Amino acid sequence: MLKNNHILITGANGGIGFAITKLLADQNAKLTLLYHENNQNIEKLKNESHGIEIEKVDLANTTALDKLITSILEKHPIDVFIHCPAYPIQHRDIMKTTWNDFQKQFDLQTKSFFQISKSLIPQMKSKKYGKIVSILTSYVVGKPPNGIVDYVVGKYSLLGLTKCMATELGSFGIRVNSVSPSMVNTPLTDPLPRKLKEITESQIPLENRLAEASEVAEVVLFLCTEGANYITGENILVTGGYSMH
Repeated sequence: MLKNNHILITGANGGIGFAITKLLADQNAKLTLLYHENNQNIEKLKNESHGIEIEKVDLANTTALDKLITSILEKHPIDVFIHCPAYPIQHRDIMKTTWNDFQKQFDLQTKSFFQISKSLIPQMKSKKYGKIVSILTSYVVGKPPNGIVDYVVGKYSLLGLTKCMATELGSFGIRVNSVSPSMVNTPLTDPLPRKLKEITESQIPLENRLAEASEVAEVVLFLCTEGANYITGENILVTGGYSMH
C-alpha cells in the first residue's frame, strides 16, 4: 500500500511512535526513524526489515536537526512526515510551573515540527504531493486535566501550527492533519496511579478501556493512504468517545 513512500517519523521508539513505525513497516514503506536516547525497539525492527534507516538526534538542538534533515533529503525525498515525540509527563501545580517548562514543550513539540516541515515543504511542493501528521492529545478538546499545563499548552501550539499549515499548503497538494488520542496504554502512562487510570476508563463509553497504541497507529496509517487524500486541517480524535467534537 505504501511501498513507494518515504516516511520520516520523529519519536519513533516511543509507545505510539513505535506502533506507527511497525504498522507502516508492515505496509512496506521506506522509513527514516528519528530517536533521542532509546532505540531498542526500532533497532530490532531495522534488523528484521528492509528499507529502514534510524538516526539519533536531539530535536531541540536546532543545528544538529538541520544538519540531519539536510543529509536525509540529499539521499531521498520524504513523502510523509509523522511527528510524535514526547517528554515523560511531569505533574506539577500551575504555580510551580516555570516558563522554561513551557519552552521545553514548545521546542520539542512545535519548534522541531516547524523546522522539519520547512525543510520538507519545498520538495513536497515540487511534487505537488505530501502528507504531514502531528500526534497531539485529546486534552486539546474540551476541559484539560490539572497538573500538566506545560504539556497541554505545548500540544495546543502544535495544533495551531498544524491548522495554519493545512490552510497555506493545501493548494500545493500537501495535506496536514493531526491525531489526538486520549490516555493510551504506553510506557508514557505506566507511572500514572492505577486509580487514575480506573477513573479514566470508567468515563470512556467504548468498552470502558484505555486506547492501545496500535489503534492510534491505524488512524495514522489511514491518513497516509490515498483514501485520505481529501482530508486536511483535521484533528481526528481517537478516544473511544471520551472526547467528542
